Amino acid sequence: MSNKKYNELIISTTDTVLGIGGKVNEKIKKLIYEIKGRDENKKLIILVSSIKQARMFPEWNIQAEQYAKKYWPGATTLVVNNQGFRMPNQKKLLEYLEQNGPIYMSSCNLSNAPVCKTIEDAKLIFPEIKNIYNFGKMSQQPSQIIRVEDGEILRK
Repeated sequence: MSNKKYNELIISTTDTVLGIGGKVNEKIKKLIYEIKGRDENKKLIILVSSIKQARMFPEWNIQAEQYAKKYWPGATTLVVNNQGFRMPNQKKLLEYLEQNGPIYMSSCNLSNAPVCKTIEDAKLIFPEIKNIYNFGKMSQQPSQIIRVEDGEILRK
């Protein structure tokens, strides 16, 4: 019998690393933490298709807008009011986000384990997740993270 509990989660390639995610809501957030065994104090980033989509969130602000114009699309996560946002540089993923709305995204791995390098690896580790998308090539490098409030680079 298949586990339907995780039906709303997805595994997908991004321009950086393989990710695990789903629509931005509390239920999905809980499922991502649960399936990964992730510490709930570690934030999830939100992938958006555009600056316009990022504006839907209350955390977004004019300062973030300036950074986004400089770094997006690409491998830079902007932390605004304690929430990370990123617009990936991957055409098919952007189309998916445009059609389905912003999604929570976390690296595709069990907490504190290496990130899955391939979709095949991901299927072995997360057989419960059936929605798998290959949107194209990955750099296998995590995004840099910049805190908008003070411009500090939290991860290079």
